[in-house]
Amino acid sequence: MFAALTFAVTRFIQIPIPLGYLNFGNCIILLGCCFLPCRYAAAAGALGSALADLTSFPIYTVPTLIIKAVMPLAFFALLKVPVKNNYLKHIIAAAVSTLVPLAGYTAAGAVFYGGFAAGLAQVPGLVAEYFANLALFALMLIQVIRRKIRIEQ
Repeated sequence: MFAALTFAVTRFIQIPIPLGYLNFGNCIILLGCCFLPCRYAAAAGALGSALADLTSFPIYTVPTLIIKAVMPLAFFALLKVPVKNNYLKHIIAAAVSTLVPLAGYTAAGAVFYGGFAAGLAQVPGLVAEYFANLALFALMLIQVIRRKIRIEQ
């Protein structure tokens, strides 16, 4: 289900940015990390995102498969860091793990487009995507926490 949702959000909600497009697929991957075990979250994120790229921006299919599998691995590794506030722990894990796509797509762009400067041309759009996905994830996480508190009361 998370692979299909990641595919749909990534493929059909696209906002053009330099050398690609902004989407909210990372937010879905992060939500998958909250509901699925690590290996399933990594598989869902990688497959859903790679299929979206295969059908829209095929040159990035293989890098996406790798980048979006590593992102949940980073998320789960960061959850092991001792932080008392569980909400804050998830936000920190999300903030740091979404740096993986930022760095990965910058490197892939440098390879595909002939140099580091070309890869850096993607950075403004990737930073916008980073903050958009992180903000949406935080808002969704707050809603989940609020509902959980209401149910437990």
